[in-house]
Formats: sequence, structure tokens, C-alpha cells
Amino acid sequence: MPAPRPVRRQPGGFDPLRVLAAMGVGSSLGAALAAMMHRIILNTPAEVPATRLRAFYAILVLSGALAAFAIESIRQLQEASPEADYHRHRGIR
Repeated sequence: MPAPRPVRRQPGGFDPLRVLAAMGVGSSLGAALAAMMHRIILNTPAEVPATRLRAFYAILVLSGALAAFAIESIRQLQEASPEADYHRHRGIR
């Protein structure tokens, strides 16, 4: 029985593994921000329920992952686009 051929990706195509890696980095940054916010909240006199804190931390981590997902997806789609407008380098105006 012949071995299955590996699927080759077209150069410049969409790579979902890079998006997943970017989401991991975004989640890590969100978790670091949540840890920092946790330390700040612990040193305040405010009484905040634990369930609200957990929800707040989850929102921070998920928003980091979503931001990374959006940035990397759009970057790859613009890179693969045949339109010249996406490949024109503009300076700061």
C-alpha cells in the first residue's frame, strides 16, 4: 500500500496553523494582562465577587486571542491578494 502524499500548501495561501499560533500568543498576552489586573485588584479595598473576577479574566484572555486571530487572518489575506492596492507600501501621513 503506497504511503499517502503530504498535502502541499500553495505559496502565499492561508495558513491556519499560523493563525492558531498567533491566537496562542494573544491568549498569553491576555493572560499576562489578567495576572497584572489580578494583582491590582487584590490590593484595592473593593469587594468584588470571585465569579465576576473570573469572568473578567476570561474576557481579557479571549479578547487577546480574538485580536490576534483578526490581525493574523487579515495580514495573510492581504498578503495573498492579487490587488496592487494591498501591496503598495505607504508612509506615515
